[in-house]
Amino acid sequence: MKKFLIVLLAVGLFACSSGEKKTEEKSAAPAEIVEASLSIGGMTCDHCVMSVAKGINGVEGVESVSVTLEDSTAVVKYDASLVKMDDLEKAVEKRGYRVKSSE
Repeated sequence: MKKFLIVLLAVGLFACSSGEKKTEEKSAAPAEIVEASLSIGGMTCDHCVMSVAKGINGVEGVESVSVTLEDSTAVVKYDASLVKMDDLEKAVEKRGYRVKSSE
């Protein structure tokens, strides 16, 4: 019984220390958080707003998104080292909407 407890304790300590190493590796690269405003075309209701928000939130590296029906915009905070504007546009288009160009 003592041997079992010792082995269990050793496995627990090994598992805990290996988890710490993974966390350190992820935090080594500094995040470059930026904010962008996208003009969204095709939204007509609150369901559209929720769909666009869900699509953008599904992009890895997105920190937050706020979609507004009144002015058809999405304000997105994201890690620019992980996310490109093209990724956000594709996420919106996948939901059946379009990103209007700012030109």
